[in-house]
Amino acid sequence: MNRRRTQGRTKPHKKRNAKVDRAEREAAEQAREVTQRAIRRLNVLEWVVWGAGALMAMAGGALVAWVMGATVGWSVRQTWIVASMLLFVIPGGAAIIQIRKNERAEKTRAKNWISNDG
Repeated sequence: MNRRRTQGRTKPHKKRNAKVDRAEREAAEQAREVTQRAIRRLNVLEWVVWGAGALMAMAGGALVAWVMGATVGWSVRQTWIVASMLLFVIPGGAAIIQIRKNERAEKTRAKNWISNDG
């Protein structure tokens, strides 16, 4: 090998096996497909959980409206709307706050780990 090709390197580059490169590309493509499938399934699961929460909030709101309408004499429809929104928004807001708090804590841990490591 001539001097110009090896200049700046301790060892000359070895040619890679084409079969190995193809196998690595196929493995990477297969991993990408599996990852994409998992992401799609998690997205569907997220919507299912969201829908179940909305249905539970509506059912709970209906129960509250029925009880309040019978005992206090409030309008069932308006009470149902308000109770359903409260039963959906309050737990959802608490979950979002907790998720953001966890994300901030994770970023802080990662930043501290990097600064302590270097």
